[in-house]
Amino acid sequence: MGFFQVNFFSQALGFDTEVNVFIPTPNSDEILNHKKSDYLRRGVKFQTLYLLHGAFGDYTDWMRMTSIEKYAQAHKIAVVMPSASNSYYQDMFYGSAYLTYLTEELPEIVTKMFPLSTKRENTFVAGLSMGGYGAVKMAFQCPQQYAACISLSGAIDIIKVYEDVANHLMDAPAGWGFAFEDTEKIRNSEADLFQLIENCKQKKVALPKVFQSCGTEDFLYQVNLSAKEKFEKLGIDLTYEEHPGIHDWDYWDTHIQRGLDWLPLKNDSIEE
Repeated sequence: MGFFQVNFFSQALGFDTEVNVFIPTPNSDEILNHKKSDYLRRGVKFQTLYLLHGAFGDYTDWMRMTSIEKYAQAHKIAVVMPSASNSYYQDMFYGSAYLTYLTEELPEIVTKMFPLSTKRENTFVAGLSMGGYGAVKMAFQCPQQYAACISLSGAIDIIKVYEDVANHLMDAPAGWGFAFEDTEKIRNSEADLFQLIENCKQKKVALPKVFQSCGTEDFLYQVNLSAKEKFEKLGIDLTYEEHPGIHDWDYWDTHIQRGLDWLPLKNDSIEE
């Protein structure tokens, strides 16, 4: 894989930021073993996965803590890994416009810099924990841009999270007092992902497919079960998996592979 760290000034955020990008390029293993290696050609594009970190994380997490580079190379998919602080992937009430940055400014920048497809059918978003919420948020906030999303151990049902915090069943997520104007008013707002999905359905737009996975010993397991039930009631094209595991990188490293296998990948570059 070609690896790029890009630093630039974001107008949406109002400060310099960073993003890591993997681009499939022929490697010595492919050449020495006579594998297909002609996929990087003039004019080709790659399917793209926007890959989101969790709370307390940044744009380096996935490449340091998992083997995402190896998995992406096998599937010939480009991976874009941005930073979003503890924003919950919102245009924050106290803070910066991360949702605008991630869904508008960042795609504009990286598709000009790199050979990335701009077609919905070739664009996906995935994340873990807070990033699992962010992946679903981005996908249904801009369903015209993303064909599918992947949530691993995601805090997807934010209403259930709020109720569990209020009942002292879990600690309040990092930063959500800055991300949301009033956590008591999340219900029926577009920060409530299931209200957001309902809004999309009323507009009769094509909806992204969802892959959801959570460990059965994860502290967000009940949140994920609640989200699964709501997805099903809304008729979302959902693939749900649960496996033994906790809220950790061992689980995410294993199950991002499941997510990549689930995506409608062409395992090659694309002529556009």
